[in-house]
Amino acid sequence: MKQVLITGASTGIGFDLTRTLCEKGYKVWAGVRKPESLDRLTQDFSDKLTVLKLDITNSHDIERALKIVQNEINPDQELILVNNAGIASGGPIEGLSLEEWRKVFDVNLFGMVEITKMFLPLIRHTKGRIINMGSISGRVASPFLGPYTASKFAVKAFSDSLRRETASLGVHVSLIEAGPIRTEIWSKSIDSSDEIAKKLSPEVRETYGSMMAALREGVVETAKEAVPVQHVTMAILHAIQSRLPRVNYLVGKNIKLQAGLMRFMSTRMMDKVIKKSLRFQKS
Repeated sequence: MKQVLITGASTGIGFDLTRTLCEKGYKVWAGVRKPESLDRLTQDFSDKLTVLKLDITNSHDIERALKIVQNEINPDQELILVNNAGIASGGPIEGLSLEEWRKVFDVNLFGMVEITKMFLPLIRHTKGRIINMGSISGRVASPFLGPYTASKFAVKAFSDSLRRETASLGVHVSLIEAGPIRTEIWSKSIDSSDEIAKKLSPEVRETYGSMMAALREGVVETAKEAVPVQHVTMAILHAIQSRLPRVNYLVGKNIKLQAGLMRFMSTRMMDKVIKKSLRFQKS
C-alpha cells in the first residue's frame, strides 16, 4: 500500500483527501499548523494516520516532519508527497506591500520548494510521486490577484522543471489545476482582501475602488458555482493510483473548456473577456 504525506490537511481539499485515503487503508502523514484540528480523524484512524505539526514556511517543522516520516516509512512502498497547502489574497499592485507578496509566495511557492527538496531523496528511493496544487490562475492572471496568480504561475513552472529533472529517476510529478472549488479559501481570501483594502491609501482606494468592488462581487458569484471538494480528491486519487498518472489535471466546472479557449485567444481578446466578466467601470 502506498504512503502519502499531505500538507495543508486541516480543511478543504487536504482534509477530504486525508479522510478518503485513511478510509482506503493508506498510511497517511497529515501536515497541519494546529494538530488538534484533526483530532476527530485521529480517533477514527489511529492506526493509519500520523498528524504532523507542519508549517511549511518553517524549516524546523519540515526537518522534524522528515525525521518522523523516516522513522515510520516502509522503504519498500511508494512515498507520495501532496503539496496542498496554499493561501490567497489580493488587491491593487500599486497598493500591495512587498510583505503581502512575500507572505503568499512563502506559502504557495517557497514552502512547496523546501519541503519537496527535503523529501525528494525518500521519494526517489521509493520511486514515488509528487502532486502539486496549482490553479487555473496559473494559466491566466486575474487583476487584483497579482500575488496569488503569480505564485500559481510559478508553481506550474516549478512542477514542469521538477518533472523534467526527475522523470528518468522514476519519479512522477503531477499538477492539479483547479478552478473554483467549494472550500474555505474563498471566505478566507475575501476576508484577507478586505483587510488589505482597509490599509490602502485614500488615493489608491479612490483610483481602484469601483474595480475592486466589481472583483469582490465577481468572486462571491463565482464561489456559488464552485464544485464540491471531492472533485479534486478524485483527481488526486487518480494521480496517486494510476500506473500512468497525468501531467496536468484540470478540475472544475467548464475548466477544460476554458483552458482550451485560452490556447486560441489573443492576449488582447483575453483582456477584453476579463474586463467584461468583472463588469469593470471607470472609477
